[in-house]
Amino acid sequence: MSKKISLRQFLMRAGIFERAGECVDVIRSGKAEINGKAISNPDYFFNPKKLLVTLEGRKIKKAEKLYFLFNKPSGYVCQKSSSEQSIYDVLKESSMEIRQARSLFAVGRLDKNTQGLMILTNDGDISQRISSPENKIEKEYLAVLEQPLAKIHARKIERGVEINLDGRNYKTQPCRIEFSGQNKVHVFITEGKKRQIRKMFESVDNSVECLKRVSIGNLRLGSLKPKEMQKISKNSLLEGIGLNKRRLHPKNGLAASSQSPIRKIR
Repeated sequence: MSKKISLRQFLMRAGIFERAGECVDVIRSGKAEINGKAISNPDYFFNPKKLLVTLEGRKIKKAEKLYFLFNKPSGYVCQKSSSEQSIYDVLKESSMEIRQARSLFAVGRLDKNTQGLMILTNDGDISQRISSPENKIEKEYLAVLEQPLAKIHARKIERGVEINLDGRNYKTQPCRIEFSGQNKVHVFITEGKKRQIRKMFESVDNSVECLKRVSIGNLRLGSLKPKEMQKISKNSLLEGIGLNKRRLHPKNGLAASSQSPIRKIR
């Protein structure tokens, strides 16, 4: 059964508008119609497979579903912003069509100062499946620490530590830590709370100087450089994160240099 989405979601995923506020204003002005009826409620839900949407008399086609792996550079935020560098600035500079670029959103955001692998798509259903805590998709991060991590502190973090989330205490789920040098560690987690990894190390009086996400499930950053992105098929995406019947061995995951179809965009 096809899922219903709001008129605002439909128009944003079609890449018609750059910002949600602009989209909402146009809908409220009565310029959008569904099957010939003016709809002024941005949160009006409907089935886009069964009903026709027009904007000022122009038919709006449902957006092609797109899936990309992206190496987010440090210093960029994941949301659209007029005051900070954003991943959408990178998309604007790419060879991608403007409507396609506008339609994309990040699945599993990284904070401004974190680099690494992200999934960009305009497929809301896939986004929900990836983000669902029930699926427990493992993410791997490489963290450079201010000081060497004592093994006793690593074991403490692995068992779960108390961190502050928006003014409330939260105990992190069990994770895994592998040492990779004097002050470098690989952290494997299945959740993704705001600034979680940084706060986990702060709980043992250490701090993260550099953080990079290197994998999501069996999808790996591979040879993608910062600001580069690579198109991936829906099936390859689902296989890589283990959400279909075929599962890949973690050490033989899909690297960004070997996935098909491939399209690098700088």
